[in-house]
Amino acid sequence: MTNIEHFFARNRQLIPDLSPASWELTIDGLVRHPLVIDYDDLLHKPVSSFFAVLIGRDDGNDRYAAIANAEWIGVPVALLLEAAGVKPQAAFAACWSYGEQPLVRYVPLAKLWQDAMLAYAVNGQPLPALHGGPVRLVVPGWAGAYWMKWIERITLISAEAAPPAAHCDGSLAIDCRLFNLGEVLQGDNHQPLRGVAWSAGQGIARVALALDDGPWHAATLASDLGPRAWRQFSYHNPAGISASRRLAVQITDNTGQTAVYHWLL
Repeated sequence: MTNIEHFFARNRQLIPDLSPASWELTIDGLVRHPLVIDYDDLLHKPVSSFFAVLIGRDDGNDRYAAIANAEWIGVPVALLLEAAGVKPQAAFAACWSYGEQPLVRYVPLAKLWQDAMLAYAVNGQPLPALHGGPVRLVVPGWAGAYWMKWIERITLISAEAAPPAAHCDGSLAIDCRLFNLGEVLQGDNHQPLRGVAWSAGQGIARVALALDDGPWHAATLASDLGPRAWRQFSYHNPAGISASRRLAVQITDNTGQTAVYHWLL
């Protein structure tokens, strides 16, 4: 679990001047009963929690800017959709933020029904404003850009009315991050290679490593925090991982889908 003090932050606008007392959410568009709920309403809804990995993307050369894994606490969006009475033609949700220049992200309605959350707490404490508090949208298994901070409105629209951006797939690829490869390469053979792996909300079943197209060797997996979370792993091979070799990491999720990534050491 990542402590909130160690979370990365990348905001495309100034943090809105919001408090729990001033926050409210509107659900409208293709619904039979438009809703407006405030923070107290949200706190009185049935609570849910799960661990989920948050992946932030960079605008530069790094494919992944930063990652965090935390326990998110809040209300399933599905409960509010049910109360609003979704019309049959609804296919996407336009999710808007508060702010002087509100942001919008489009999420398939099916994903909101599945496991999206309105989170008001993280790791047992109120969600800080820097990270989207008092309430942000959590879309597990999707890139962090879709986890709308300071969410203000969810408007349901039809597939015909949706812009091209709505049809982009934001689901995460099966992937990993190696934390201490540099240290291992520098000759510190007394520690294992450590990393984390994640998927598009399907969990991680196996991580294996190979050198120079050799056989696969299974890494040791840490505790499973659930399908939406990352999975920590370690691999101890002090004599094998060294410069001028090729390292491959194979990651398999719980559905059997596999991805392989390569490093030239």
